[in-house]
Amino acid sequence: MLNLATLTMLMAATFLQQLDSREPITFFIEDGKGVPGYRDSDRELAKMALDAWSRESSGKLKFTEAKERDAALVVIRWVSPNQGLFGETQRIFVKGKAGANVYVMPQVAQLGDPLASRAVADGLLRDTIVYLTCVHELGHAVGMQHTRNFPDIMYFFGFGGDFVDYFMRYRSKLQSRTDIAKYSGLSASDIEVLRRLYRD
Repeated sequence: MLNLATLTMLMAATFLQQLDSREPITFFIEDGKGVPGYRDSDRELAKMALDAWSRESSGKLKFTEAKERDAALVVIRWVSPNQGLFGETQRIFVKGKAGANVYVMPQVAQLGDPLASRAVADGLLRDTIVYLTCVHELGHAVGMQHTRNFPDIMYFFGFGGDFVDYFMRYRSKLQSRTDIAKYSGLSASDIEVLRRLYRD
């Protein structure tokens, strides 16, 4: 089981420059069948995370789905616990343009208690964890860096903080899964930084 110290090390990113937003940014979500903890509905969570960044950028970021992985600037990949990742973002280049591989582990049972047992019993908390992990890692993909500010989606747990509270503050807003589309998870500070990056 993962503890907070291990999780902090596994939530990594190669900090990326901002993406070229002059035209729609292509993305591809890999099939996670066979990955422990993956659900077919996780694809929808990843799409909602992309929509969140687009919405909070005031439409400066537009994402469009690519038919093939090799044609996508942003690729979301589902990983198993034995791959040593919880969430990670790595730079890629596609035809000379900056993009990112985004890795997300959907197996929340590996997060350690008390969070793991609560997520197993509460489907909306489980979806919150997967969704916010997608949002955080996609933040790196669009050029956002870690922060020291606990309310931020880009907060880095290397600075401490209550890991359970981080997810529960979002979970408390949800009455049903469809509510995820209403709440991006970004703080006012996240949005300010994002809009500075993509103001032109």
